[in-house]
Amino acid sequence: MELVTAIRQAITLPTYKLGDPEKNPLFFEKRVYQGSCGKVYPVPFIDKVFDHPEPVDYDSVTLENDYVRLVMLPEIGGRILLGQDKVNSDYDFFYRQDEIKPALVGLAGPWISGGVEFNWPQHHRPGTYMPTDVHIEQEADGAQIVWMSEHDPLNRMKGMHGIRLEQGCALVELKARLYNRTPYTQTFLWWANVAAEVHDNFQSFFPPDVHYVADHAVRAMSSFPVANNDYYGVNYANRPGANDLSQYKNIPVPTSYMVCDTQFNFFGGYDFDAQGGFIHVANRHVAPGKKQWTWGNDEFGWAWDRELTDRIGKNGRPAPYIELMAGVYTDNQPDFTYLQPYETKTFSQYWWPYKKIGPVQNANRDAAVRLAKNTDGSLDIGAVVSRNIAMAHIVLREGDKVLLDETVELTPDKPWHKPSINLEFTDFCALELTVVDLITYRPVNVDDLKRNRNVATEPPLPHEIDSVDELFLTAEHLEQYRHPTRYPDLYWDEMLKRDPLDCRANIAYGRKKLNQGLLADAARYFTKAIERLTLRHPNPYTGEAHYYLGLVYRFQGKFEVAYQVFYKSTWDFAWRAAAFHELAMLDCRKGDYQQALTHIEASLDTNRQNNKVLVLKALAMAELGMDNRQVLADILMRDPLDHWARYVSGDVEGMMQKSRNDAQTVLDLVYDFVDAGFKARALELLTLHHQHTVLDVAVPNPLQTSQITHYAFAWLSNDLAYLAKARSLSADYLFPSRLHDQIMLEWALSQSGKDANAAFGLGNYYYDKKRHQEAIAVWQKYPDTGTIWRNLGIAQWSVNKDAMAARRAYKQALQLAPNDARIFTEYDQLREKLGDEASARLVALESRMELVSERDDCSVALATLYNDTNQPQKALDWLMSRRFHPWEGGEGKVLKQYTRAHLMLGEAALMANNAEQALTHFCQAMQTQENLGEAYHLLQAKADVNYWKGKALRMLGREKEALVCFTDSANEAGDFVSMAVSEHSELSYFRGLSLLAMGEKEEAFALFIQLKQYAEKQLQQPTKIDYFATSLPLLLVFEDDLELIKQQQMNNLILLANKGLEQVSLCGEPK
Repeated sequence: MELVTAIRQAITLPTYKLGDPEKNPLFFEKRVYQGSCGKVYPVPFIDKVFDHPEPVDYDSVTLENDYVRLVMLPEIGGRILLGQDKVNSDYDFFYRQDEIKPALVGLAGPWISGGVEFNWPQHHRPGTYMPTDVHIEQEADGAQIVWMSEHDPLNRMKGMHGIRLEQGCALVELKARLYNRTPYTQTFLWWANVAAEVHDNFQSFFPPDVHYVADHAVRAMSSFPVANNDYYGVNYANRPGANDLSQYKNIPVPTSYMVCDTQFNFFGGYDFDAQGGFIHVANRHVAPGKKQWTWGNDEFGWAWDRELTDRIGKNGRPAPYIELMAGVYTDNQPDFTYLQPYETKTFSQYWWPYKKIGPVQNANRDAAVRLAKNTDGSLDIGAVVSRNIAMAHIVLREGDKVLLDETVELTPDKPWHKPSINLEFTDFCALELTVVDLITYRPVNVDDLKRNRNVATEPPLPHEIDSVDELFLTAEHLEQYRHPTRYPDLYWDEMLKRDPLDCRANIAYGRKKLNQGLLADAARYFTKAIERLTLRHPNPYTGEAHYYLGLVYRFQGKFEVAYQVFYKSTWDFAWRAAAFHELAMLDCRKGDYQQALTHIEASLDTNRQNNKVLVLKALAMAELGMDNRQVLADILMRDPLDHWARYVSGDVEGMMQKSRNDAQTVLDLVYDFVDAGFKARALELLTLHHQHTVLDVAVPNPLQTSQITHYAFAWLSNDLAYLAKARSLSADYLFPSRLHDQIMLEWALSQSGKDANAAFGLGNYYYDKKRHQEAIAVWQKYPDTGTIWRNLGIAQWSVNKDAMAARRAYKQALQLAPNDARIFTEYDQLREKLGDEASARLVALESRMELVSERDDCSVALATLYNDTNQPQKALDWLMSRRFHPWEGGEGKVLKQYTRAHLMLGEAALMANNAEQALTHFCQAMQTQENLGEAYHLLQAKADVNYWKGKALRMLGREKEALVCFTDSANEAGDFVSMAVSEHSELSYFRGLSLLAMGEKEEAFALFIQLKQYAEKQLQQPTKIDYFATSLPLLLVFEDDLELIKQQQMNNLILLANKGLEQVSLCGEPK
């Protein structure tokens, strides 16, 4: 038996490099991303992928034993790059990437497919293309764990996962440790995103009791595995023989489905060609999530496959994959759960490769079994194990009757399988297959099962809800799930309108104001909550309001009153651990380290996994002259990447190496020291940070150095000379996000002298926290840069609704930053919203083609303007001259202009009586080219293209073919608009024209009437964003007037309907 080996080394991979991270802050306040909030600040945004790979060296760790080989990339989110079954010809049981080819799928831009991505605290992981810290641990029994950890860039929680292999076992264990190292209640989800290469002979498998599945947010459901219903716009009921959702080949459109309930702990995938696959196992009580996602087996999905890999699969195209995702504390997406202040959640997930026996019906960490009935009545039975079992006792029974009894040797390399055995039995569902002491399976009769989940519904608006309790729970849902377009404030406001002292609403608003850094407002809300909670007695049922009020007072520097309310909070068991922790920090501030130890022990009584309170214990012990080495050693044994513990232990070099001397990590530790009153230690750490080199990584990571560390030193030391140094630094990527940052930068601005950096950074912070007017005011102090004027332009448009002020701001921004391609592009977007003439915008873009060429969005705008100004050949030439990279969920813009240009050219050819040339253009209109980066969705309507093809064919005298095209156009139902099915669109007009072309006047008349009535009805409906939207990346920099947009769209449909009705009248009145 070979030892487990873990080798850390550099590997070289062909890599499609990225553009520079954006120096302009991005405030995506209403961006819908993966069904949740798409906020990206303070992470710098990246929206440029280059077109040709270059070799790049990456830090990697290879972990392997006799059975499994894994390669991990700590620098790309700590993902697994490679997973191979060594005893099955090195079969890639996880999808293998031979290059790093990012696409614009991630929260902050780049994302790669393949391997395993560990998504938390939201999907996709905010740090998916950012480095993790790494540590290799060898256990006493020879097992090895590769630990990878990060401080989440958005909320500063610590997420750590370890990949573990032991000797003589194919089991891959993921050990996760999610630690809320902040004093605030946070929400999170966890999905391990496993990719598997697929083809026509690949099948995913789920527990046998899974008879229905749900879409994102449970907005729709389908029967499973055979779909007998419409799902994602596909009528699977009309696809007999091609409606099994467990087979990739049957799913033509991007599709997710998630298991709603099961009594089993496994699922996986099996490759019949390779005779191998993998099984995932986890405790369903904490890890219920079982999901499949695919781009779809059609042109749209194949285009995304091209975007994400160069490796050619069995189908002769870039190798497709599915994601078999495993969720913990979640069974849907988005589906968040809570992490209380200083809480840690730990869990394990397992995967293991297996071979030969096909999809299994039950599995655990040790074994898996197959028991299926063949069409001829024989049985297909098998067993496989993750470790060697010398005497495996396999028994098949029907009740008390033993049908089969064998004792065999089982190893991961030697499964037991009888694919067609004839045995006499009465009831298949009464059979029971057992590998004694390992696993048992009895077939499930799905006919006896009922659905235990309902399709989700959109919550009513606040004034429509009678119950205050329902108002609160609706608001809680919106807050917990980070809903991007409907805010909980609406429901809290209604609660307070009915009862100004409602304690739940006041606590919720208090937490929000605290998160925004509005400390005085937060204190008022918490005080109101306490007033109601203590109306009849002084001892409330919850200590939450007291705890958070204490936190507010601590940040305000009111330590004595903070001490009092924190103590009151300890009376509630739910809050005692966090409150005693806070009390201990206040004790340390006073120098009462003995009392701090007493409070620390009280905190540990109910939360022994709070590493920060244990480090605080070590600090207090040191101040008292006590030996704290064991305390720190115990922390590092549990979490070797706890940088605060390592630093306090004296392993400064180790901390600097393992954390890469990353500025954001250092700031977290500095503020930890500050909160507990250890200012000298904070200054010492900042000095070391500035003296040591920040270790570079292979991926863009501009926040690894920060001006904020210099501001922090000046703030803590009150050193105005050092403040002058901080003020002299470049303002690039000055994106503060912590409450400590706010307090510090407000201090800096209060000092004498000009501080443009502090004003810029504080304005960014305020705007991200939706303190818009304060952001505007502080930006206006020193409007010296293009970025500040650009920020002001966004605020004037989206907040103040002052279009002319927005224009002036952007003009000033361009004067100060004439070569900033983003500002240049955003100004053109603003001009479009302002209604500027297309010809004037075109002149501006053509005058700076070098800037246009830098950005896909600006390039699409140029093509649009060429089409708008009746220059379709220029549009087509421009589109075909470059490579485009789409955003997931934002597909279609470049395709629209490509198709539009061909249609315009075809129409011109028809006008010139050149029907052959016209037909060529009409045929090419939907034949999108690979350089466009995307292809049309299967559900995309083609009524206009088919109509024009029919016209050209009729002119050529090919009447039968023309009628086929007219029929295809007329028979289309609905359209696919903004990645969603729509009942009517502009293409409905062409359906009507096609009916007229076939002489179907009555049908055409009816269709145009329907189109008009649809538009008129839509005009009467309130305008809102789809509550269940999964991805709306188009809602980005400028907030749109959705009502105005809808009016324009519907009025255009009415015009087209009236135009169609005129055409009908010219052909004679319908009967």
